[in-house]
Amino acid sequence: MKRKILLLAGAALLLAGAAGCSKEKTCRCSVRGTSHVRIIKIDKGDCTQLHVFQGHDAVDSIWADSLLCTDYEFRIDSIFE
Repeated sequence: MKRKILLLAGAALLLAGAAGCSKEKTCRCSVRGTSHVRIIKIDKGDCTQLHVFQGHDAVDSIWADSLLCTDYEFRIDSIFE
């Protein structure tokens, strides 16, 4: 009985540790209406929840891109890793 309790406690501890670690995701997003692809890294959430990417350029013009995102790895990714 004591052994079962220790095994269950150990398994619970391992599951809690695994759930607490956040894994960074790399999202590949296509910009609607262009041939541009943006690679965006997120800490948590789902890539399909990304819809807009905002930024600014050298002259501080603020712009926003409408995106379609996935976490599926493209064949071209193997060139950059």
